[in-house]
Amino acid sequence: MSGRGRRAVRSVALGLALVLPGCDDTAQTSGTVGLDLKSLLVPHAGPANGVLLVSLDTTRHDRIGAYGHATARTPFLDGLAQAGVLWEHAYCVAPITLSSHTSLLTGVYPCAHGVRENGAFRVSPEARLLSEALADQGFRTGAFVGTFILDPKFGLDQGFEVYDAPDASKVGVTWKVTERPAGAVTDAALRWVDTLKPGERWFLWVHFYDPHYPHEIVPEFAFEGGDAYDVEIRYCDAQIERIVRRLSERGLAEKMVVAVTADHGESFEEHGEESHGIFVYDSTTRVPLIVAPPPAGTPPGTRSSARVSIVDLAPTLLERLGIARSELPEARTPLLPTDAGDDERAIYFESLTPFYDHRWHPLQAVVWKGFKYIRTRRPELYSLVDDPRELVDLVATQPERAELMSRRLDGLLAEHPVLPWEDAGVLSPEDRAALESLAYAGHASPGGNPFDPDLPDPKDHIADLDELDTIVALVRDGAARMDIDGANRGDMPETMKAERREQGLRMMNEAKKRLLKMRENYAEDPNIDTMLGMALSGLNQWGEAAEVLERVVRRNPDHASNHHNLANAYYRAGRKQWGVREMEKAHFLDPKALNTLEWLVRVAILDKDWPAAAWWLEVLAKAGGQEQAALDEVNDRLEKVQRQLQQLNQKPRPPRPIPEEELIPEGMRK
Repeated sequence: MSGRGRRAVRSVALGLALVLPGCDDTAQTSGTVGLDLKSLLVPHAGPANGVLLVSLDTTRHDRIGAYGHATARTPFLDGLAQAGVLWEHAYCVAPITLSSHTSLLTGVYPCAHGVRENGAFRVSPEARLLSEALADQGFRTGAFVGTFILDPKFGLDQGFEVYDAPDASKVGVTWKVTERPAGAVTDAALRWVDTLKPGERWFLWVHFYDPHYPHEIVPEFAFEGGDAYDVEIRYCDAQIERIVRRLSERGLAEKMVVAVTADHGESFEEHGEESHGIFVYDSTTRVPLIVAPPPAGTPPGTRSSARVSIVDLAPTLLERLGIARSELPEARTPLLPTDAGDDERAIYFESLTPFYDHRWHPLQAVVWKGFKYIRTRRPELYSLVDDPRELVDLVATQPERAELMSRRLDGLLAEHPVLPWEDAGVLSPEDRAALESLAYAGHASPGGNPFDPDLPDPKDHIADLDELDTIVALVRDGAARMDIDGANRGDMPETMKAERREQGLRMMNEAKKRLLKMRENYAEDPNIDTMLGMALSGLNQWGEAAEVLERVVRRNPDHASNHHNLANAYYRAGRKQWGVREMEKAHFLDPKALNTLEWLVRVAILDKDWPAAAWWLEVLAKAGGQEQAALDEVNDRLEKVQRQLQQLNQKPRPPRPIPEEELIPEGMRK
């Protein structure tokens, strides 16, 4: 599922302890800020020497103390606002992580840069990032991110000498968490900070994923009156303070600029959306934006009422560093104003997740002169001044204004034409598992026309996502009980294993029943067939699973994981040769995927096909990404298979080449 985790905030303690690296640091758990930010971040003439850019994932502006949240515990961010400039009306570009961060680092709207969904796209090498512009100017550059969604494979690592992300290669099964807590991100960032020398110019980007679903209490930061979401934000606030403190201790804070924003917000059932990713109301598109110190001539503590976008930040930082804006030639938005701004300024944002996840109509929106216009199958118009909660649609009562806003939206799109930067991503099975573990299951199906006017309006179907969430939970929990994900330990009593398996079967059957019913209304929704294929596989209904997964592959033949799943179904349904061929296709699309190679090895050995087994073991031994013990086991098996080949006077046999046109399964070719 898209950028939604979809469940409301839970104010409960974690069932499993959350490891918080760096807890020996007193600033980690103090909950207070000992730094005098007004003295540390002093307005200065001339260019800055360093920039700390912090992006908070899924963070609403109105859950921070400086923005008026009375029960917030965000002392660092509140102090930063007093030392710098706070923009009261800042907008992200899309309510999803990868698109927003691409805009944050390029200064380009997603309608131009083309990265319009998580997992389905990656930033092309042709793009020009802030990090590249600064590296070219001799800056040290480091990035430390908290989630696989920002993995280097998606292209945001360009220009960074160090790009530190969670190790997704260790995710061997679905549903495992592939994020890391803010404390771990901070620890990694501090190790890099310690390599900086006084006098060096530097750019440090740090991303904290914690406020994203699932919202979980971080015990060390819990406080009375704060729900899990508030606690996660407090936790991140303390980590930012740790970084600034270390920069100060290292003598790197003089003429430093600190900028904090968010990639998007969070909807707690506003407009029927439980999290984010579908709609573009202010709950998910309005974000915090604070920069300190202010530019020369602007007093600390300034609050700007200008409507601005996170795309404005990259060119603004260039200016603060004394670097020409031409270093980001495609960044065409104005610099961040520190006053009320220009009422003529129009802000663009979008959500194409409805299309890529569900084949619904996408949303494109513009904020202009105090109004918001949302273009979808049934357009919407709201007065942000008179109706800040966006409850009264004015399209019918103010058709002339709606038409004016529509033309302004067209003008914005014309001002920011599509750039040749789009680069569709191809995900490995491990990648898909990593995204699924973050509630991105069945995610992002490219292809088709996102702007087909006949696509259904998301407003008509948002309620059905709750049902899909329930189904995803049934499949996930059923898989765990049936040992599909290794949930059963070897020492578990047989009676308990049988009971758990029976529970899992009931869950899978219930999921199958619900999915078949949903498919009657959502035949084109890629999530439905993906989850149905998983449920049927869990029920050992391999023939039916293969039929469903063939449709998945036909829609998305470039996703290795789709071929991987179909290969399992074919093999278990008795179509062994087809299964092997589909798994070879998965390897063709992602040569480094270890679980694909291990499958091919295992099947070849079971079939006593020693030439094929030797070939795949040699490939596996060279693939990398394995711990030494696993690699030793691979080499041991390879020696045994090679002895078999010597006895038979045979050699390793590679698979026959796979033309791209063969990626469609044999049973589905025309």
